[in-house]
Amino acid sequence: MSAESGAARRPTTARWRLWAFVPLVLLVGAVALAGGTGAPVTELVRSNPPPADEFAIRRVTFEPGEIRIRVTNPQQADLTIATVTVDDAVVPYELDGPGTLGRLRSATIVVPFDWVQDDPITVGVTSSSGIQTTEAIPAAVETPGVSGGSILGYGLIGLLVGVVPVALGLLWLPTLRQTAPEWLAAFMALTAGLLSFLAVEALSEALTLQAALPSAVGGAGVVLLGFALSYLTLTLLSHRLGRGSAGSAGPLRGLALATLVAIGIGLHNFGEGLAIGSSFALGELALGTFFIVGFMLHNVTEGLGIAAPAAEDGEAVRFSRLAVLALVAGAPAILGAWLGGFFTSDILAVVFFAAAAGAAAEVVLEVVRFVARKAPGGLTSPHVIGGFLAGLAVMYATGLLV
Repeated sequence: MSAESGAARRPTTARWRLWAFVPLVLLVGAVALAGGTGAPVTELVRSNPPPADEFAIRRVTFEPGEIRIRVTNPQQADLTIATVTVDDAVVPYELDGPGTLGRLRSATIVVPFDWVQDDPITVGVTSSSGIQTTEAIPAAVETPGVSGGSILGYGLIGLLVGVVPVALGLLWLPTLRQTAPEWLAAFMALTAGLLSFLAVEALSEALTLQAALPSAVGGAGVVLLGFALSYLTLTLLSHRLGRGSAGSAGPLRGLALATLVAIGIGLHNFGEGLAIGSSFALGELALGTFFIVGFMLHNVTEGLGIAAPAAEDGEAVRFSRLAVLALVAGAPAILGAWLGGFFTSDILAVVFFAAAAGAAAEVVLEVVRFVARKAPGGLTSPHVIGGFLAGLAVMYATGLLV
């Protein structure tokens, strides 16, 4: 093609590229028109009942001589805080924020009140239209602040829940190296079962938390966003690891697959840390302690899930590599415990649990590709089917302890 013909084509190409934006511009205009005239159109079908003018109580914390109530306006219209009650008695209060809240805006209500340790308390916030929102606290416990001791405490909890059980599970690596190929395939299928259970568990938790969000930010779209973001990120990472281990993109194996499994497990353990940190921050000490014991037993099997693909290489793995795998899979529980203990964000919790589900789902696919390629008899062999079902059963049985 000559230079003259190429130059002649450029304006045409540029013009058609501009035309590509025309549908988008028209779509924006149509949406704006529908939004501007939406109420008259929908009223032809039926009238929309007004929403209840109630606040959403996001968190209640206790400090010496005062109660702090964090509220959010989930409605489209502005809401004004009218009165605050403690155990059905109207009490004076101060506001750390505006008294009238716009949509999704928040404020902290500070109530001077001499609460009694371990006594149940019910707080209520009434809007200017007379609708009250209440929150019952089974036992009033002082909320710990950010201090050296609390940072160390949450860090140790995350270490016990995440790093220690995963590291103990990795001790099965020498045993796995001596197993026959069909039994190694069974343990790989067990890894797929473990991760499948984690994916469903995390997705269920994300949907449960999403249902409690204000309607304006709720919806399955938040869950889909977190799921897709982690799934696509892990897919990209698996292709990079595949090229690094085999020279060209292909099914992962050995340490590369073990690394991907550790990343997927780490995202799930981050959510477990969130649950533990939030439990202690809200004063549910018995529940938090129960979480610690249950998650420790639950997560030992995750170390086995990482060791199974690492055993496929047949070569000795340096202790430093195993330590890194244990930290990748377990250390996120420490970060989750810090975040859950010192900071509350329901939206982030939904996104993190959805991301854990997406990561686990992607890693399951990688494990299935590996088993299909390496297992004697393929995916339908008795060892593979039995290993997968055993993985589900083990996670279910240990999950009953949480």
